[in-house]
Amino acid sequence: MTQLSDMTQIFGIYSYKSPLIQFRAEDHRNWKHRELTVKKDYLARAYITKLDEELFAERPIFTPNIFQQIETNATPDLEIETSEYDVSYEWDLEKWDSLMKKMSDSGRTHSFCVIQLYNKAPWWRVFTWREITKIEYDKNDNPIGCTVQWDKKLVGANKWRFHEENLQFYRENRLNNDGTALLVPFGVSSGDDLGEYDLEQIWDLLIYLRYQLLDIANNSAKSSGFYHYKWASGTKESTIQTVLDAADVVGSGSGIGASEDALVEIKSIFPQHPEFTVLALETSLKLFAGACRLPLVYFRSEKDVGSGFMGGQVESADEMKVTKKKKYIFSEFAGAIKKLVEMRWGIQIEDVVPYIQAEIDLQELEIDVNEENEENKEMVKEDKKNG
Repeated sequence: MTQLSDMTQIFGIYSYKSPLIQFRAEDHRNWKHRELTVKKDYLARAYITKLDEELFAERPIFTPNIFQQIETNATPDLEIETSEYDVSYEWDLEKWDSLMKKMSDSGRTHSFCVIQLYNKAPWWRVFTWREITKIEYDKNDNPIGCTVQWDKKLVGANKWRFHEENLQFYRENRLNNDGTALLVPFGVSSGDDLGEYDLEQIWDLLIYLRYQLLDIANNSAKSSGFYHYKWASGTKESTIQTVLDAADVVGSGSGIGASEDALVEIKSIFPQHPEFTVLALETSLKLFAGACRLPLVYFRSEKDVGSGFMGGQVESADEMKVTKKKKYIFSEFAGAIKKLVEMRWGIQIEDVVPYIQAEIDLQELEIDVNEENEENKEMVKEDKKNG
């Protein structure tokens, strides 16, 4: 197999490829590829990580209320039932906001995750395919536990420590339930089954967009073209490297000279009709946004679509799409959130909704009012017309 270094010496290749393309991270069935995509692909990261960050930017609203006070500056009309419970200190100490985000990121990326609760710091860990080595089942094929392994690098030292745990899953229908781990599925109604990861339906589009961006970067945005160096027959490797070094120094704004026995010709090659790739990228991006059930503006500029109102920067219809998408994602984890609170504090939760539920109610109210105003305007026009 030809090595890249050998090709560089012969042809003088100068190119950059994203690690996702360079290492062909394109198999949606491979958990490593999914994790790398969420980390490196800006569209996948916006769809998974950024959306979850906005979703859990505020604490969920529980019934009964488990927090003594909840900030309601953004939604002053929101009524929250007072409660005898107050786990605000523990919630912040144990970083449950981070737990909610990690649970959603992991569950949406891998179709499930396992959350282990502890009685001391670090208080919780979230495990996925990276750490899970074995899942155990009962005679009815229901998952009852798993074995996890992970390494931890010590701070300030070039040392690693290996850890292994056998986890027992929490199950409501089991007597004397001593399970401290919870299996959290995504995309299914039953906690015993695994669903689809949230990237599966858009995976192909992510790949298409990735290669379209590469084509634009190489042929249009990166430069107006490239140079093809033709070496003379029998040119020494040292001479080739000298010519390449000289070309690298002078760049595209100056010339380079070499004898015929070293360099026969430098030919400029320019892209033909790169606008077609740009149009294809725009079309693919629209398809991607539609498949995600999110407005196109969310992926063009994430800051325009926050978790609240943005002063008219985005149309209300686009805001509704984002908030409803967040509501759907939250609904997939609502059952797990209620169970985790019960496992940690022994509180029976009747209902839990995302903080953005209040924003959805206000947005729908605003739309209804606007539609009613438009209807009234039409009636006034009709009355004037009829005299």
